[in-house]
Amino acid sequence: MKKPNWLTLQRALFGLMIVAVLIAIIPVATFAAPPQQNTLTYIVQPGDTLFAIAQRFGSSVQAIMATNNLTSYALTPGQQLTIPLNPNPNPNPNFACTYTVQYRDTLYSIAYRYGTTWYALMQANYLYSPYYLFVGQVLRVPCATPAPTPFPTYTVQAGDNLFRIAIKYSTSIYAISLVNGICNPNWVFAGQTLVIPYPGSVVWPPVPTVTQTPYPFTPGLLTPTFTPTATATPSGPTATTTTAAMGTPNPNPPAAVVMTNLLFVPQNVTISKGGSVLWKNADGVNHTVVSGTPNNPSGLFKSSALTPGQSFTFSFPNAGTFPYYDETYGASMTGLVTVQ
Repeated sequence: MKKPNWLTLQRALFGLMIVAVLIAIIPVATFAAPPQQNTLTYIVQPGDTLFAIAQRFGSSVQAIMATNNLTSYALTPGQQLTIPLNPNPNPNPNFACTYTVQYRDTLYSIAYRYGTTWYALMQANYLYSPYYLFVGQVLRVPCATPAPTPFPTYTVQAGDNLFRIAIKYSTSIYAISLVNGICNPNWVFAGQTLVIPYPGSVVWPPVPTVTQTPYPFTPGLLTPTFTPTATATPSGPTATTTTAAMGTPNPNPPAAVVMTNLLFVPQNVTISKGGSVLWKNADGVNHTVVSGTPNNPSGLFKSSALTPGQSFTFSFPNAGTFPYYDETYGASMTGLVTVQ
């Protein structure tokens, strides 16, 4: 028997090695399963988005993601997608109506308005995240008659903060910050328009009444008090006592207004022409008295910052009505002087 030539055997082994390498580097041809009924295959183009593709073929973003097992909204040019032409049926028959997402909507605010939960909305609309919504997106929602009205809006006034606004509308600071995209609750400014979500959903505890140190007069007409002083006058061997009043009462005393609990008390006073008004700070913070209305001072009078215990007086020589306000607290702390 003839022994195999070593050179021939070496060549055979080399050939087998080349075949093994080719099998390793050349992918085996794969064939996609035949498309399902009512679907089509689409190759992603540069600039495509799931929303644009869904709009183009009458499908939905959620149905495309579910059909292609996508866990992200990111697409790659050349990516092959199966587009369902008839989006998935509603998994919850109670969500038979639709709602178009508006600017500043969140899944939480929509759920609140329609009396459902955010996770029920996610299930009914095949959402993978409660935070990804875009204007114009159509969502399945429960039917409500009439449809819930949008949340109210509020224009921030001078001296406002989110804490005051949240108390005013019985909502939370977090909800206002989330819906309005405010990353720092201290960053609000006069004239800013805010959407107020979930009004009436939070019960704030009543604001306690601060008891101030008694002040020496009551709001309204100021009546000065005069203390008599006894003096002894010698008269021979005996002394007689007479009483002299210190000062003469003012026939036209000023009307007194007290600043307490962030309010002018009383808020409206009426005086005669030529009379005056005295404002006294009985609060625990500084106040000012400025003629005019918030953001529109008249320039008639303006006090300096009044620390607790300080006062300010102004005389009115002419008849008329004279509004005034506190420069720090704006529209929440105003008053009116009527001169007859």
